[in-house]
Amino acid sequence: MNEGTQHQPASDSPDTASSGEPVVYGYCTWHCGYSADIRVINVDEQGSGPGGVQSACLPCREKYDLIPYSERP
Repeated sequence: MNEGTQHQPASDSPDTASSGEPVVYGYCTWHCGYSADIRVINVDEQGSGPGGVQSACLPCREKYDLIPYSERP
């Protein structure tokens, strides 16, 4: 399974125990490393190429005041 798409239930984790949502592990574009609780921040769409995605972990989202793509109006 691809490391960027692994979902693992974190029922013993204090942050996710109440929400019941899986923890997503992946690459954080802001601190350039793998981390838990990754969310997509930007989607770069291109007409003639694969485009790209920028993701960030919770500490980087808080530090840089980043809003996840799925939570934007």
